[in-house]
Amino acid sequence: MSDFVLGLTHITDWEGYDHMLYLLALVAAYDLRHIGKAALTATAFTLGHSLTLAIASLDVFRVSGAWVEFLIPVTILATALWSLFFAGKSSTSKKVTYAMAAGFGLIHGLGFSSFFRIARDESADFIGGLFRFNLGVEAGQLVIVAVLLAVASLVRSLGVSARDQHVFVCGGAIALSLVMALERLPF
Repeated sequence: MSDFVLGLTHITDWEGYDHMLYLLALVAAYDLRHIGKAALTATAFTLGHSLTLAIASLDVFRVSGAWVEFLIPVTILATALWSLFFAGKSSTSKKVTYAMAAGFGLIHGLGFSSFFRIARDESADFIGGLFRFNLGVEAGQLVIVAVLLAVASLVRSLGVSARDQHVFVCGGAIALSLVMALERLPF
């Protein structure tokens, strides 16, 4: 399987629902009218996870998988809370949102790294394979974001207000990520 397809299928696999939930929390306030902002925010996340994916895949450092699995839902929880209460309130909050997405991408990249180390073709070029894997992940994320925004636009066309949708999506992400974090306590 090519590295691009490996990255694409990894991010779109339902077993990786935590990454999809993160993206949902990240774009909770948007619909298709905001596709550029949503794509830029998702790309900030990709930049973060690409960095740690490269470093961790090179075995420069390793973090306990139990802690990574715990911290991933914590990032979802923090992102949903941020989105609900602060995102979009000022020009500074937009910058903080991008910085948070990139920072939390660092944590998610650690989760991707063990998968990448196990699944990639060892005989292939590492740097090229890592680049193709990241492109696959980014393509998958953009597809997921486009689908989420399309559903948001559909829901809004049915008369649901942007605020009600935002509160519902963030509330759901908060509840699910809290349960996930409690289930994954590393101690």
